[in-house]
Amino acid sequence: MRKQTKGYIESLLEDYPKYYDYVKQREYELRHPYIPVDENVGGGKAQFKKNDVQDRILITIEEDRRLNNLRREHYAIKTCYDEASSEVRKIVDELYFKSPRLRKYHSIYDLCDFKIIKLSRPSAYNYWNKFLQEIADELGLRY
Repeated sequence: MRKQTKGYIESLLEDYPKYYDYVKQREYELRHPYIPVDENVGGGKAQFKKNDVQDRILITIEEDRRLNNLRREHYAIKTCYDEASSEVRKIVDELYFKSPRLRKYHSIYDLCDFKIIKLSRPSAYNYWNKFLQEIADELGLRY
């Protein structure tokens, strides 16, 4: 797997616990867009314009590329995490789902040394790489 792809997937794993915050923020941005003040004094605006704001907001939320990518990434990580072994789940929980202040271990090497996961280092890295490849396949990334 390429180093950039691995780094991208690891950054997605670090952002996974904040997924709902990102979705809420993006939906707020779509519902309340910034509209610049029109300082043009004069005609040009129709008086009896049809108000279809609700329809436009729904269409915008459904078709938003960033929001759909967030959902796709969340679904891919969730399905791969649910299908992963308990050892891989421990790795993900310890290294990516915990907040940085609460982390005691910083690598798979540390997890193996302190017997948090009951695998040898090479087999732990093999399981980890298979997990990353499953996520890459689910997202349609080349590795």
